[in-house]
Amino acid sequence: MKRPLLATLGIAGACAACCAIPLALPLLAGFSAAGLTALDWRSLSGWALPLIAGIGTMLLVGVVLWAVRRRRATSGCSCRPSAEGGR
Repeated sequence: MKRPLLATLGIAGACAACCAIPLALPLLAGFSAAGLTALDWRSLSGWALPLIAGIGTMLLVGVVLWAVRRRRATSGCSCRPSAEGGR
């Protein structure tokens, strides 16, 4: 294959990956919410309710960790550069 074709395929693949993930996540979240609302909560067996609670807890922990990392990334560095320029 020639280089322009490979470059075009690479750019197309990067664009597809970059656009597909942000567009697919809301769809998956919507399908999950629709599935939970359509679930008959009275007929759940004994293991399903703790499983759903565990998944909810994992999602909560994930969101909290994401928020903490985001806050740390935007808070800036508390170190000061030295007068010698790092030497």
